[in-house]
Amino acid sequence: MANRTDNAQQLVAGIDVGKQALDVSVCGGAVRRFGNDAGGVEELVAWLESEGVRLAVCESTGGYERLLVARLRAGSIGLHVAHPTKVRSFARASGQGAKTDRLDAQVLARYGEVFDLPVVSAQAGESLALRELLGRRQQLMGQRVQESNRLEKGLAGALKRSCERHMAWLDKEIARMDKQYQTQLERDEALQAQVTLYQSVQGVGTLTAATLVAWLPELGQCQGKALTALVGLAPWACDSGRQHGYRAIRGGRGTVRRALYMAALSAIRCNADLRRFYQGLRRRGKPGKVAVTAVMRKLLLQLNAVARRGTPWVEHYEAAV
Repeated sequence: MANRTDNAQQLVAGIDVGKQALDVSVCGGAVRRFGNDAGGVEELVAWLESEGVRLAVCESTGGYERLLVARLRAGSIGLHVAHPTKVRSFARASGQGAKTDRLDAQVLARYGEVFDLPVVSAQAGESLALRELLGRRQQLMGQRVQESNRLEKGLAGALKRSCERHMAWLDKEIARMDKQYQTQLERDEALQAQVTLYQSVQGVGTLTAATLVAWLPELGQCQGKALTALVGLAPWACDSGRQHGYRAIRGGRGTVRRALYMAALSAIRCNADLRRFYQGLRRRGKPGKVAVTAVMRKLLLQLNAVARRGTPWVEHYEAAV
């Protein structure tokens, strides 16, 4: 929900991130350009501080914003990394049909002024490193799935051998990433303690717990409905008049949702409470995927309760979720 009173008390900078340049507008005003390198980012941050900017808004660009985000997280200026689709929809709703780097910077500044945006919390270097390692592991797993799908198409000869060699290499790299992210956890007692805490919930393994630590720092700080919407597990209504549409989940953090999906499948087998919950939904006629999604949601709420209390999950705390 918009909070114009709070945002009116602070200067907001919109930063359009490109491969080589950063276009910046403060409060939708004139645009300045800085290089997207270490020197340019330092110059940009110094200028924002001299202007009295308290909040910066940029878009997720797939990696080009990494240097800027890391620097702003380490400083005193708040940062919100906006979803590009939401910003584009805001621009169209504002009557801004054209799209250039300079216009995008001004749109981002106005976006930050209109809405009460959550600020990215500073993360320790170890947590950021863990996120990078898990992200690389996810990329390698995606490539392995692609190669496996190609082999299922009946490749033969040199093509088949090429795929098999690549899969063997990917398996070694994935195993290496597993060792490295586990080593990263061992280096930081706080992160390891969080992972151990989340693993107290039956069905949650080391990889799922590490993914939650790296990609869902809000765990334990949000209420249930806000958290499920953040992850993309909230069923959205689609009603109009007498028509009641089908509820479906959408959006959210796909990386966390995929991890919870695998954890839910495991929990249905080994967690007696969640197994009864799943079986009850199936007996009432709920489709399998709907029932699994409900288990994911319940599992997320259990993890949120554990993170909020800071104590391991035990069965008699179930009513507190």
